[in-house]
Amino acid sequence: MLLINRTLLKMAKGLWRWIFLITALKMVSLVGVAIFAKTISRLVGEIDHLSLTMQGAMQALGYALLVALLVLVSDLLIGEAEYRCTAKARRGLRNGIMQKILELDVGQIERIGPSSAITSAVDGVEAMQVYYSKYLPGLLYCLLAPIYLFYQLQSISLPIAGMLLAIGWVLLPINNLFRSHIERLKGEYWDSLEDLTQYYLESVQGLVTFKLFLQDHEREKKLAEKSHQFNLKIMDVMKVNFSSFLVTDGLIYTGVTLAGILSYIGLQHGIYTFADALMIFMLSSGFFTSYRQLMNTTHTALAGVAATSKVDAILSLDASRRQGEAGCLSAEQGIILKEVDYAYPGRQRTLSGINLHIPKGKVTAIVGLSGCGKSTLAGLLMRFFDPQSGSMQMDGRDYFALSPQTLREHLVMVPQSVSLFSGTMRENLCLARPDATDEELWEALRLVRLDDWVSSLPEGLDESVGDAGAKLSGGQKQKIGIARALLCEAEYIIFDEATSSVDLRSENEIWQCINDLAKIRTLIIISHRLSTIAKADQIVVMQDGRIVDCADHVTLMQHGGLYWRLVNEQAALEKRGGLQV
Repeated sequence: MLLINRTLLKMAKGLWRWIFLITALKMVSLVGVAIFAKTISRLVGEIDHLSLTMQGAMQALGYALLVALLVLVSDLLIGEAEYRCTAKARRGLRNGIMQKILELDVGQIERIGPSSAITSAVDGVEAMQVYYSKYLPGLLYCLLAPIYLFYQLQSISLPIAGMLLAIGWVLLPINNLFRSHIERLKGEYWDSLEDLTQYYLESVQGLVTFKLFLQDHEREKKLAEKSHQFNLKIMDVMKVNFSSFLVTDGLIYTGVTLAGILSYIGLQHGIYTFADALMIFMLSSGFFTSYRQLMNTTHTALAGVAATSKVDAILSLDASRRQGEAGCLSAEQGIILKEVDYAYPGRQRTLSGINLHIPKGKVTAIVGLSGCGKSTLAGLLMRFFDPQSGSMQMDGRDYFALSPQTLREHLVMVPQSVSLFSGTMRENLCLARPDATDEELWEALRLVRLDDWVSSLPEGLDESVGDAGAKLSGGQKQKIGIARALLCEAEYIIFDEATSSVDLRSENEIWQCINDLAKIRTLIIISHRLSTIAKADQIVVMQDGRIVDCADHVTLMQHGGLYWRLVNEQAALEKRGGLQV
């Protein structure tokens, strides 16, 4: 029954006043119940002795009514306090999780996975908030209530009060036996829920692919199997809960029955008055109310403790970033990398000994076979993650002295697949600059050759793009992504395979836009179409995580190395109408 979790206690900041308030209100309610029981038992006892006057009866009933009203108000306030504690816990926990996720780099977020983040931030928080609003107040109440009731009963019958307190103490270790078993089952429950959530999310996202290959029915069967396994985990928990309630409630009702029998025997032998016997009977059932409440919330709170392991895995991730030397290190403009190494956690080194100078105001293209480290290099430039060794500079300043937020005011990326969000064209563009004027939005659209199309729409900039940009073509999405990047006014723009998922016409239009941008910005282009980057000021050739050559197109072709081979192979494929590499 004692369920103390350090992580949950550490995350209870700002909730303790609500927890203590709920406990205090429960004690006020209990005191009211005890006073009510004493008042009613005395009233009935006086009736039994025929010593009750009408005035005395009215005073007793009025007093009992006031006490009952106090109990009602206390219970209402308990509900309100629990609601406010729940709301604050949900808000605090979700803000903490989201703040931590926002602090993490891209590699760490990928390791977490969307399903784990969803179950932690949604279902996990729903389970964890019970620990604060129900369990902790219930635990404090359970420690105080039996002592108070023992004090109330011991003046009437010390043996009965002692027996009830002893049974209450026995309930604690018995419930802990069941708790340890349920705790293990709850861990399996959360693992199963996360697995089911991940499988369902992948099924929805890849539904078109499954239908194309006629695998949607097989996916449905597998999803049904996982749902069935999840249901079995729920039933296992419910079975142990039922057994726990059967044993503990059996002991509780045994205690209440024994108290009733002993009070009846004492009444028969003149040991207790009728009022005393009635008082014992009324308070003995209330003696175990705190235990029953705690047991009910314990089983619910166990789900929160099990979910805590998932949340704790996120919160314990190291979000610290590499720190650099502040101030200007040199007068050299552009981006400079020296002996940079990087390896994803648990994997072999992806980049090794990278030495590169990206001159400002020029176009730098990065090419190589798939898996050679091009996108990883782009991620380092964006500071999605930091290298294990080596140094980096931007315009003479240490890369690692710049926060990722500051860095991204000077450097922006157009990824392979641009993410648009439900809403209007204006809202998606203004993600880059919320204060952008209509003139600035139209200028960005003009640069990507979308101004005529957007102006032809019924709502113009306020036209809805649909769910995740569903109303737009692939080329239109990419152009919106480029326009959004232009609104940042960053001096450096990275294009990471920005035309790989669009049709030929859109690709040509995007490349025309990129060529125009090359006159006013510093461009870093990662492209699979080698013919489109032939005019780049320098072309960086990568192989197996290393830079094997770096020069302009003419010089590289004269070298006759990897770049020469890739250009000739691609030209041959295009001449035959084959696939582009």
